[in-house]
Amino acid sequence: MARAVYAMCGIAFSGKSTAARSIARELGLALISLDAINEERGLDGGKGIPDAQWEKTSLIAMDRLRSLLKAGRAVVVDDTFSHRFLRDRCGRVAEELGCRFRILFMDTPFDVIDARRRANASNPVRGAIEDAVFDHHRDRFQFPTNDEPVVRLRSEADLAAWIEGERAG
Repeated sequence: MARAVYAMCGIAFSGKSTAARSIARELGLALISLDAINEERGLDGGKGIPDAQWEKTSLIAMDRLRSLLKAGRAVVVDDTFSHRFLRDRCGRVAEELGCRFRILFMDTPFDVIDARRRANASNPVRGAIEDAVFDHHRDRFQFPTNDEPVVRLRSEADLAAWIEGERAG
């Protein structure tokens, strides 16, 4: 696969990490997870992380992205990319290294997100996010706009079709 960067984007519990793992596995891509970087750093996003610490995690992720792209890899970056400047930053890294850039926006309805959060509270399959932290995240989320290189994925079928299209080239 040609060098490319796929930036997962969406509200927490929209299915980004699950999709990112599928994309990485199906297309043979490297995977960078900002949650994993936070865990390495001893931070718990579900309890809230100061913006300055998120910024440091983002910069670590962009350094890892540069290294992987320089090594000739295509990469999926698993983050919420909740602010336009973060998506733009990732796109600039791709551009500076001559790589294609796409934002994969998990366009999951809020009622589905809420149901996933409730299910996770009773049977945890991932880290919980405190209500105040989730509300803050949701309320300041900057949704991708049509002037960005965005692919909207609304279902598992959309994701499967997109993967097949990428595989076909």
